[in-house]
Amino acid sequence: MAAMDDMGEVGETLKSVSEQAREAMSRFAREIELERRMQESPMAVLGAAAAAGFVLGGGLWPVLRPFVKAAARTALSPTNLLAIGAALGALRAASAQSEVPQEVSGAEPH
Repeated sequence: MAAMDDMGEVGETLKSVSEQAREAMSRFAREIELERRMQESPMAVLGAAAAAGFVLGGGLWPVLRPFVKAAARTALSPTNLLAIGAALGALRAASAQSEVPQEVSGAEPH
C-alpha cells in the first residue's frame, strides 16, 4: 500500500514540475516576444531553434573532438611540458629579480 502512496506523490511531483516548466516557457516567450518575432521572420526563429537543438543535443562534440584531442596531446607532450616549465621558471626568476631592493643586490645608487 505504501508503494501506491509513493506513486501518487511521484505523479503529483511530475505534474507540478510540468506546470512549472510550461509557465517558465510561456514567460520566456512573452519576454522575447516570440509571437511577434515568428510573424516577422519565421525562418530566423526556425534557424535559432534548430541551432539551439543542435548544440544542446551534442551535435558539436563529434566536430570538436579531434581538435580537443589534438590540443590535449600537443599540450601534454614531454617537449612542450619542458618548454612550459622553463618559461614559468624564467618568469619566476624575472619577477624575483625585480622585487629585490637595490641595496641587497649590491648596486650603489648614484
